[in-house]
Amino acid sequence: MDRSPSLRRTLHRATAVLALLSLIPSTGCHQLLATGIYVFQGGNVVPAQCDQLEGQRVVVVCRPPSSSEYSHAGASRMLARNVTQLLRENVPKVEMVESREVDKWMDESDWDNFEELGRAVKAERMLVIDLAHFDLFKGKTLYQGNADVSLTLYDVEDKNKVLWERALGEVLFPQNSAIPIQDKAPKQFEREYIGILARRIAVYFYKHDPNADFALDALANR
Repeated sequence: MDRSPSLRRTLHRATAVLALLSLIPSTGCHQLLATGIYVFQGGNVVPAQCDQLEGQRVVVVCRPPSSSEYSHAGASRMLARNVTQLLRENVPKVEMVESREVDKWMDESDWDNFEELGRAVKAERMLVIDLAHFDLFKGKTLYQGNADVSLTLYDVEDKNKVLWERALGEVLFPQNSAIPIQDKAPKQFEREYIGILARRIAVYFYKHDPNADFALDALANR
C-alpha cells in the first residue's frame, strides 16, 4: 500500500523517537528524551523573549537571598557562571564578562553598590539574578530544589536604565516529587538543580527548543 509523504514522515519521526527512548535506561540522559520529542514534532524552536544581549558585552551577577547571603554565596556564584556560559554559547555575537572578574569584584566590594559592577568590568549590559529564596531540601530526608527568581537587565551605558525584567516565581526540581537524600550527594544534587535553574533563566535570551526539559521529573533519580 502506498503511503502519503506526510504519513511516511510521521512514521519516520516515531521510529526515531522510539530508538532514542530505548537508550534512556542506559544513559540516564534527559536530553535524549527532549531530542526525541523535538524530532517527532519536526523541530519547534521559539525565539528569544529578550534580544537585548546580541552584540553586547554582558556581565551576569546573582544576588543570594538577603536572609542567608553567606550560606548561599557559593550557589549564587555557580548559578551566575552557568548562565554566563549558556549565554556565551547561544547568544549571537555576545561578549560575556569572565566570571572570575565578577568574583574578584564581589570579594572586594560592597553588595549595596552592585550597580558599579557594570562600569568596573566595562560591560554594556548587566543581567542581575535575584534569589528571594533558595533551598535544596524538602524536609530533612528529601531533595527538592526550590528557588524564587527574578531577573533584571540593565543598560550600563545609560545610567543603569532597566531594559527588561521578569519574575520567574518559584522554580521547583523535581516539580512533582522529591529525591531521597541517600540517593545522591548534596553537591551532586546542587549541581543538577543549578544547571536546570540556569537554563530556565538563560533561554529568555536566545532561541531554543521549548521541550528540552521535558519529563525531568521522570529522570530526576537517574
